[in-house]
Amino acid sequence: MAKKDKSNICKDVFKIFANGIKLYFLNFEKFFGYLAFPIFGQIIGIVLIFAASYVFTVHISSLTTKSPIFDNIPLVFFLLIVLTLPGFFIFCKAFWEYLVAMASLNSMASTLLEGGKLDDIGIHAELIKRRSGSYILFLLFVSVIYLVLSVPVLWGLLAIVFVYMALCFQVFALEEDKGAFDAIKSGINHVKFNFLKTSLLLIVLGITTYWLVPGLICWGFKTGDLTGFFSFPVEQYVRMLPINDFNSMLASAHIPYQLKSYVISQHIVLAFVSFAVTGFALPLRCICCTQLYKEINKRNYAGKIAAEKLAQRAGKPSKRKIKDEDEED
Repeated sequence: MAKKDKSNICKDVFKIFANGIKLYFLNFEKFFGYLAFPIFGQIIGIVLIFAASYVFTVHISSLTTKSPIFDNIPLVFFLLIVLTLPGFFIFCKAFWEYLVAMASLNSMASTLLEGGKLDDIGIHAELIKRRSGSYILFLLFVSVIYLVLSVPVLWGLLAIVFVYMALCFQVFALEEDKGAFDAIKSGINHVKFNFLKTSLLLIVLGITTYWLVPGLICWGFKTGDLTGFFSFPVEQYVRMLPINDFNSMLASAHIPYQLKSYVISQHIVLAFVSFAVTGFALPLRCICCTQLYKEINKRNYAGKIAAEKLAQRAGKPSKRKIKDEDEED
């Protein structure tokens, strides 16, 4: 019986994943357009910050020689902040839009799962932004929980909590009457009796969207020598770092490893590529998790209706009926 249940769970997870892939690619153009700024905006913001600081650092000595006014540490620091502000603002704006997308994409997924179309994507984002205060509080709660459990000795507990909180974003996005804490509590209750199914779905999504697809794209970048092209400007900045001093420390510690600027720059480029690919896979994760949420929610609702009918047949008023009678009194 247990083997049969596990087999059914595997089939259900496969169906959810297959349906998620289908809906994802059928609406890929809209998802890409919606996530273009939240993802590329973060990358552009970081690039502008480091590019501005690089140019300023390279020319500060000549500026100081031409004008003694630049021989002032507070002034130099202030100018550096001013030059990096545009990139910082772009990054913050894009980062916030990505956080909103983490919730609004669940609303979009719900529409697609119900047979609707994404005619106006902005409406889904606005529904989250209208509750921005509650959403920020929700994000803080989730962040604190993960931060506390990020200590290496608690990684096992972190994995369990991560599964239990897998549907919290779906609850917050689709149940507008719930606040930050109630969304987390309700999300945990949804997973309580569906832990194995949720875990298996998260494993499939994790392997696919965090490892397999990003790995293949990065392999394509390396094979096509695109990393060398994109890493050249990055390497100019990396060379400013005290790599030789760090290599001397490694040599004195008898560690047979040497850092090289071009290797570091290639890893940075591949990290950006992996981040972008993982970010654009966010709709797939949302569609699959939203489908699981809706199935659990539907089953829970059917169970409540069945319990009420059973109570009525037994001649006992249901909890809902008692509550309604109390409100009338």
